Amino acid sequence: MGKKTKTLFLMAAAFLLCGCQDKNQAGGTEIYYTAIESGDYYEGWAAQLKEQAEANGAGFSAGYAENSVETQVSQVKKASAEGTDVFLCGLVSPDIAAEVKAAADGAPIVFINNAPQEDQLEKEKYIYVASDEFMAGQYQAEYILEKFQQKDEINVVLLKGPKGASGTTGRTDGFKQTLKASGKKINYVFEDNADWNEDIAKELTGMFLKTGRQADCVAANNDDMALGAIKAFEEAGVSTDQVLFLGVDASAGGCEAIAGGRMDFTVYQPMSSQISAAVAAAKNLAEGNGIGKIEGASKDGKYILMPFEKVDANNVSSYQ
Repeated sequence: MGKKTKTLFLMAAAFLLCGCQDKNQAGGTEIYYTAIESGDYYEGWAAQLKEQAEANGAGFSAGYAENSVETQVSQVKKASAEGTDVFLCGLVSPDIAAEVKAAADGAPIVFINNAPQEDQLEKEKYIYVASDEFMAGQYQAEYILEKFQQKDEINVVLLKGPKGASGTTGRTDGFKQTLKASGKKINYVFEDNADWNEDIAKELTGMFLKTGRQADCVAANNDDMALGAIKAFEEAGVSTDQVLFLGVDASAGGCEAIAGGRMDFTVYQPMSSQISAAVAAAKNLAEGNGIGKIEGASKDGKYILMPFEKVDANNVSSYQ
């Protein structure tokens, strides 16, 4: 089996939590995960978080905010009143971290999935576990620059995640800054937010293709959007032979597309490592311990960061 444990997401249906409490009968640490929304992706996170929590002797429960600030704050308040010791939180918006902290009523919070502003973090109480999003965009740009070494000018289509999401900001900044530093002329012939969604990306890319402008590459903040762009090219009958398609996440669909020669590059986000670190940190914080001994922990006690990994046709089999 490769590094990316794809079966965990297939297990998600067996672990549909539906916001119900699953209290730890042994009286140990109680962890509550408030997810951004339901669906395979975040239910996959919940399934693996649950597995890790139970392996560490902790109780686990979850709720899905369905992209509603009010729902998320209400979930946290309810879980706090029911005795939750520590929260795992995928913020609906980075702007509501203070509200979520207030709703948690003093309980520590491990933020995942979406980063709060740095001033909302506090050493070994309110921390963020993820990968350095800037690096993902940087790796995409480096791949483009390597493939187009002989070009002085590169036409780029850029498909971004939701406005304001930390992944969108970090990946886009890493991508643009790395390309800019190359000294080449970079033309963004199309740029828009496709909100992590394959269908939206397909629609937006179809709009771009109707302009008749040429693209050397399509870089997307995640694999689903890259796959949507590929489908738009294919359905429009536009050749993809000379166009690079790049995503992030090394999802099952993304890796399959690379193996099949339809997509060129993605970046593996070490989700299993993030989840293990998040649960370990949550348990430590609930017990009044620090995070310094957890791999990837920053010296300031506010972050645990796992490195991204480059994936292309040469090594994709290791991630399937």
